[in-house]
Amino acid sequence: MRGFRIYREFAQTGHVNVTSLCLLLALACLPDAARRGQAGHEQAAGSPGRPALDLTQDVAWPAAYDGDRRWRRAAGGGDFERARLAQSESAATLLVALSEGGSLGRTALAALPYAEDRREVVGRLCALALGPVPPTSSWLLGAIYEAIANGPRTEESVDPGADALCTNHLRQLSERIDTSPEDRDRALGAISLLAKR
Repeated sequence: MRGFRIYREFAQTGHVNVTSLCLLLALACLPDAARRGQAGHEQAAGSPGRPALDLTQDVAWPAAYDGDRRWRRAAGGGDFERARLAQSESAATLLVALSEGGSLGRTALAALPYAEDRREVVGRLCALALGPVPPTSSWLLGAIYEAIANGPRTEESVDPGADALCTNHLRQLSERIDTSPEDRDRALGAISLLAKR
């Protein structure tokens, strides 16, 4: 009863704002991916202040992933375990794990080709591929090509704006001096596939 009395006093004095109450309720309902660190990762992944993605350096896994048996089995297992992980996680969630880098990022990247919605994250994957150096950039280009070439086919693009941005990023990658001939071929092949949509 005391809590109701305090609320009534706030309501009478005008200190309760319905908008702020709704905001607090919305924050309490954040999805699992946000609890794992998605909030801010998608924005920061391509920002100049954030270091380039590095999948070669092993870093400690965040506790949410480290304690998850599906992620651990996929890291040490084969294609079957990676496919199981991709079926239980969305491509967007795999992309969040990828942005952590290290062996967690490699695990997420290896599972990405098995995600049904992998085509929906191609734009963000292209943005991630601009910063890193080989072999990380090579692995990302391979995943981009795989997602475009073997993703679900539709008559129209899933996201024309993201496809245009991805084409621009891939063109920049293909024109860089440090891009290997194989990576240049992957980038140009992905551009060609994007143009056919």
